[in-house]
Amino acid sequence: MRISRTRAGFSVLEVVLFLGILGILLGTVMAVAISTEEARIRQRSIAEVEQRGTQLLETLTKNIHRAETILAPSVGSTGSILALQMALNGEFPTIFASTATGNLLFVQKNNIASLLGVRLLVSTLVFRNIGGTHVVVSFDLSTKIPLVKPVIYTRHFDVTATLFPDDQSEAGGCNSCPLPSCSNHQERWYHCDTDTCTLSPSTFSC
Repeated sequence: MRISRTRAGFSVLEVVLFLGILGILLGTVMAVAISTEEARIRQRSIAEVEQRGTQLLETLTKNIHRAETILAPSVGSTGSILALQMALNGEFPTIFASTATGNLLFVQKNNIASLLGVRLLVSTLVFRNIGGTHVVVSFDLSTKIPLVKPVIYTRHFDVTATLFPDDQSEAGGCNSCPLPSCSNHQERWYHCDTDTCTLSPSTFSC
């Protein structure tokens, strides 16, 4: 006597329900993964702004402390360019300025260096000369956080720094060089070589 057995299978409805539940689970997992990755990118971008902004304040403060005189802006005024007379001719003049593209420039004698990378932009850079002995520095530093919908993160930084002139100054700048100035949208300045003021071949947009 032969007994036939029928094997249980899945109905179309069960398959559809299974696929629907699987799709919901996969969608949830993907949403959590994307959210986690976006949170990581956001935290990394914010940390980069915070860290770089603090470093810029330290660089500015250190150079202001070591300066002999504030060349620009003049006493009691504000400006977007800070020019300092340093004790050493090799550092005269020391200039900080922002560019139209949002970079921050650091100038010493004929050397120009960029202080920011491509992901960070500086804006509203202002220097205020208080009594010729203090400089108030303020600026905004921002970055575009590369999310699905990009977000701009901006942080404000400011500091007040005091000049502590060196008693053993080498009289950087020959004590008679003309002040830096903007001419034809180019910032120009003089440096000191063998006690002679020489117009620097380097310039930047102003």
